[in-house]
Amino acid sequence: MKKLAESKYLIPSSIVVAGFLIAVSIYIAQPKGEITDSGFGNNLSATVNNINEVNEDDHVRGNRDAKVSIVEFSDFECPFCSRLHPTISQIVDEYDGEVNWVYRHFPLTSIHSRALGTSIASECVAEFGGNDAFWTFTDRVFENQRELGVELFYEILDELSISRNAFNACAEAEDVVMGIQADFENAREIGARGTPFVVVINEKGETFPFSGALSYEQIRLIVEEALAS
Repeated sequence: MKKLAESKYLIPSSIVVAGFLIAVSIYIAQPKGEITDSGFGNNLSATVNNINEVNEDDHVRGNRDAKVSIVEFSDFECPFCSRLHPTISQIVDEYDGEVNWVYRHFPLTSIHSRALGTSIASECVAEFGGNDAFWTFTDRVFENQRELGVELFYEILDELSISRNAFNACAEAEDVVMGIQADFENAREIGARGTPFVVVINEKGETFPFSGALSYEQIRLIVEEALAS
């Protein structure tokens, strides 16, 4: 296999090719001046409509039958997403089966050049390594967000014993990018204008949305409200 470029900021060429069309469509869909990284706080309405239901194809951390799901629309290059990541992980661990975490893609390609390629990489890791491997990849990416690129991806692949050749072939598959686009379009449909955008959903289907990297205590209060309803 031809040696890839050594820059740690590049992504494999197969990912670039596979992601080109979706990147164009996502960029066009973004109203200029609106899509940005969210800061702290929650200025959204009390509910959202038309969020896609959690299903067997979703990446879920924790008990799939939990009473409450934290559905996060995220961008691997977003600094606020990186800040939120360990907070939600702590929530899921502490609620011990009552709360799970669903990761969905919302790459802001107009401001984050490496977000889409990383989303594609994560899906290919899941394809060959399963749900646990996806979350391992996600954790590592957010822990090393400044190092996004081929060197980091391949380091994680090697640790997970996933073939680099198989990974690169996966990145060219149409269904991978279409799945990411479906997440993106649903996020836009339900009102997301930045990342992270999160919707907490309880057993009754009640939704509790928030945007930005809220604190542990703020998220815990939202989860408690969802459980109590």
